[in-house]
Amino acid sequence: MYRIIEQILQIICALALLVMMSVGAIDIILGELFNMYLPFKVELSGLLFAVVIFLSQPLVAARKEHVVVDIFSSKLKSHWKLVSRVIVKGAALTVFTLFAIASWHSFVSSWDIKEQSLDYLEIPIYPIKFAVFFGFTLSALIIIKQLFALFSESRKARDEHGLKE
Repeated sequence: MYRIIEQILQIICALALLVMMSVGAIDIILGELFNMYLPFKVELSGLLFAVVIFLSQPLVAARKEHVVVDIFSSKLKSHWKLVSRVIVKGAALTVFTLFAIASWHSFVSSWDIKEQSLDYLEIPIYPIKFAVFFGFTLSALIIIKQLFALFSESRKARDEHGLKE
């Protein structure tokens, strides 16, 4: 099931990025050749950018591809490395959960008023806000899974270490 969700997210992000780049390129070409610019380029690009950022977040979390500065943790013993990983994952879970709650409220209020962009295309905003909520929620669930994996790895390591002694 995760692989299907991962592929869907990758396809959505890739298509959003493709459309965003195409709109930019077409706008530049039209502007340079005919002095005509696309009136909706900023609004569409901004919304698509939000889709790419917030729907790619779960992919980054699942692959553990976040930027990591391990100045201190590389010098820690294995027990303290586990503690530091748990603290970092706990902080990430807290942040993603709080952002998911806030983005849910933002989505609901946007849905209630059927919020649309005020620019040329009048694109509905609430689906983008739901995508933001979905991205944060999925990221939080992935972090929970990674926390369970950390605890099971530490249990296995203790059991193996105990068997060797």
